[in-house]
Amino acid sequence: MKRCGMLIRRLKQKRPRGLAGKLVKFAAVFVLIMGILFLAMSYIQISLQKRTVIRNEEKRSDFVRNEYRQSMTEFAGDALLQLITWSSDKIDDEFWILGHDFTMLRSQVEDVYRHPDNYGRIPIRPPSKNASGRYSLQILYPEGAENADPKSVEMMERLANLAPLMQEIVEGNEGFTMDCYIASTDGLTLAMDDLSETKVDGHGNPLAYDPRTRPWFQGAVSTGDIYFSSRVYSYFRDLDIVVFGVPCYVDGKLVAVLQGSSGLDVFKRKLAERSLGQGSFSILVSHEGQLVCSTRTGGELKVSDDYEADIRDSVNPELKKIIDCALQGKTDVDTVPVDGELYYAGHAPIETPGWAVISFVPQKELLKSSEELLKKMDTATQGMIRHFKRDFRNSALVMILILTALLFAAILILSDIAKKRVAPINRMAEAVSGFTGEDMVFRMEDIYRTDDEIEVLALSFETMSRKMKEYIDRLVESTAERERLGAEMEAASRIQLKMLPKTEPDFKDKPGYELFADMVPAREVGGDLYDFFYLDEDHLALTIGDVSGKGISAALFMALSKQMLSSQLMLNGGDIVKAVTASNIKLCKESADAMFVTVWLGVLTISSGELGFVNAGHMYAAIKRAGGDFAIEADEHGTAAGALVISEYKLNTVKLDPGDVVYLYTDGITEAHNPAGELFEEERLLNALNEAKELSLKEIDAHVRKRVADFSDGTRQYDDITTLCFRYLGEM
Repeated sequence: MKRCGMLIRRLKQKRPRGLAGKLVKFAAVFVLIMGILFLAMSYIQISLQKRTVIRNEEKRSDFVRNEYRQSMTEFAGDALLQLITWSSDKIDDEFWILGHDFTMLRSQVEDVYRHPDNYGRIPIRPPSKNASGRYSLQILYPEGAENADPKSVEMMERLANLAPLMQEIVEGNEGFTMDCYIASTDGLTLAMDDLSETKVDGHGNPLAYDPRTRPWFQGAVSTGDIYFSSRVYSYFRDLDIVVFGVPCYVDGKLVAVLQGSSGLDVFKRKLAERSLGQGSFSILVSHEGQLVCSTRTGGELKVSDDYEADIRDSVNPELKKIIDCALQGKTDVDTVPVDGELYYAGHAPIETPGWAVISFVPQKELLKSSEELLKKMDTATQGMIRHFKRDFRNSALVMILILTALLFAAILILSDIAKKRVAPINRMAEAVSGFTGEDMVFRMEDIYRTDDEIEVLALSFETMSRKMKEYIDRLVESTAERERLGAEMEAASRIQLKMLPKTEPDFKDKPGYELFADMVPAREVGGDLYDFFYLDEDHLALTIGDVSGKGISAALFMALSKQMLSSQLMLNGGDIVKAVTASNIKLCKESADAMFVTVWLGVLTISSGELGFVNAGHMYAAIKRAGGDFAIEADEHGTAAGALVISEYKLNTVKLDPGDVVYLYTDGITEAHNPAGELFEEERLLNALNEAKELSLKEIDAHVRKRVADFSDGTRQYDDITTLCFRYLGEM
């Protein structure tokens, strides 16, 4: 305390008196105010930086979280897709083996019927209780042995030479092939199984058995190929099985039908061999919608006691949609609710029997590990933010202490140099305190040219203020330019999308035709257009076009062209040539920067199928005649609208029959290119169209766009992709 008191007394003794003292006080107050202002500005700036860093960190964390969740979702979908593909292949392999074995047996049976003399007669015993529990060959009669045709019995005895092959088929596919029958067209049957005792009555007499009444016999005859039943109950074995039949023909005539059966336990084991979690399960669905087997023991997908029930009639709509897709032969992964819980459902076809396998994995179980990791990431992010805030508080405290020390030192120094230095410093303080608005320039004056630190300080103020003003001017200019460009592109995008009509609801399910249109804009706003509207109840106008150029001007010119074409078509009473001619003249007069538009404008007479159109420099249409393929049909071309005032246009006419499809498109499809610089072109377009020609219009268009995307292989889309397609139905 004594030392502090002595220091204060010495400072009072050295303090300048009079005018110098006042100047020192003034300078000290000025420096103090400037320091406080600087401290406040620094604090505000650091606070802003802190909020920016925290906000950026939160955004980064959210981005990482979303990307990770999306990646895990895609990974889960890929894993489930691999699992379902593997499962379907494994099950189909078993069916293929069945088909292969019975195909071999069929060839042997047909050879016996073609060359019976090459095979000796082997006596065959009827069913007996003595053969219980072991595989044996038995002969079964539809109405008793005494009523059997001797020639048919003779043929059965010659077919008995195939008993080793039949036994090998059954024993070689243990659990998957439980029996093997050869049934003739007059009802006699050779049976290879281990159920001999079940085919006799209480007195040991063989029971009558007519295979012609069995579904496997009738199904094989009606299809002319291998036939697989849905789940059926076997009274002989007291379990659920699947039965299949294979027809045998000699010289085009049915001579016999082969039969085999498989237990459902084999399918259940195949379904359970690979799993993605404890809550996962799988089902097999037959081609008629029956639930063949399921590893689920309750709820919507539990196996029903009704063997003929279609599972689609008893499940929720989303699950029914998944089952329909699976039975249509599609392989995919979707999310679907089952018994109120959300599942990932992977489905794939089993080609041989025409069935489908569907595997379900609970979404919460599949994403459980990723959600736990995301929680840990959030905890780490919050800890880092708290650490940053603590460092900010410490830095602010240190800054205050440093500025306080600097201010105290400055006051001491000013006390020594105030008498000879106060004037230029005071002038400098006045200049700095006059910084307001845009007048933030410090100007060098003669009073500051003291050939010491004051002059250096003045020069520094001058340089700093000039750079600050230049920086602010550049910042204002660049900000205004970015806002202007952003507003222009946003406006162009809104114009482009809102000016185009929608297929639904006004043009959906209309009598006489089907219609679908879509436009996917490029990253740079372009000027593609399409339109469709009624001239009257029997005349439908169709338009597609492509404006030259990009940006807001192209979007506005697109809107002008679309409105011009529709209005001129109405004003000229549906005369297409006059409408395009008048539109061309007006667009030539009103076009800026030599812009033009390629146009295909047509009018369809719905009652007759007559299509009249004018092609003003646009792509040729792709037309599919009913029962045929898509083909590019050349037409009379005119110049693009808005290019030449003197352009002339000719009317093209096409007669459409019911089922004909017309596909219109812009050059965004044919001029799409891959990384090697190759163009998609018309040939690939036609291939894509003909691959999907039997599908709906929306599916045809989606298939073409997928083929373009696959071909582009990630190459940037430089032009809009616009399509308009319609199918003439001919029914008013």
